[in-house]
Amino acid sequence: APHRLGARVYSLSALQRYAACPYQFLLGGIYRLRPAEDLEPLQRLDPLTRGSLFHSVQSAFYERLRAAGRLPLTPADLPDALDVLDERLARVVADERARLVPAIERVWEDEVAAVRRDLRLWVDQIAHADDGWVPVKFEWAFGLKGSAVDVGRDPDSRAEPVSIDGRFLLHGSIDLVEEHAARHTLRVTDHKTGRARVKDGYIIDGGKHLQPVLYSLALEAALDRKVEEGRLYYATTDGGFKSV
Repeated sequence: APHRLGARVYSLSALQRYAACPYQFLLGGIYRLRPAEDLEPLQRLDPLTRGSLFHSVQSAFYERLRAAGRLPLTPADLPDALDVLDERLARVVADERARLVPAIERVWEDEVAAVRRDLRLWVDQIAHADDGWVPVKFEWAFGLKGSAVDVGRDPDSRAEPVSIDGRFLLHGSIDLVEEHAARHTLRVTDHKTGRARVKDGYIIDGGKHLQPVLYSLALEAALDRKVEEGRLYYATTDGGFKSV
């Protein structure tokens, strides 16, 4: 009973897992079972590590540009923005390298070079978007205050969890919140670094892709603002820079 969906705070990924497979939710969300840690020295970046590095650089990049009053990006801003990106990437990579201690230096350098390539292509994409969306919040969290993952979040984050539909208490972190310059509505973006596996024509794919919907509902509830759109944005070469 203490673990029912309305009785305690869950992450959005936990609810997504529940929708797709309640048994996986039971094992991971309630019994706290996890795959065994890989004790081998790092030779290649696993998808989670690569995604974490990618997100850290994106957030640091946006924060630097916001502080300088240089958002949204335009094509004319691109050369300076790429310099900022390289500087932020160098800092994040130095921290991650010290933490991960890669076994083979050449492999590590190749992996970082691939991340840099994708990040630079991503910056080029957003600089040429010209769609009226202005980035306003990065890594905006709710219900994570004081937790182990409450690091590098938007300073305007909400300390308390958010209630959805009067039944579900959620905590989480939204990669990117944008405001439309003309309509003043909001858009939620969840950045992905893998392949775009969402089938054409699907929206939530039987509950496998609930994050854009749940993040949008949480943001509306927290800020009392209209969210016009929630999306997955595959911000890499593997993902084809596809917006879903």
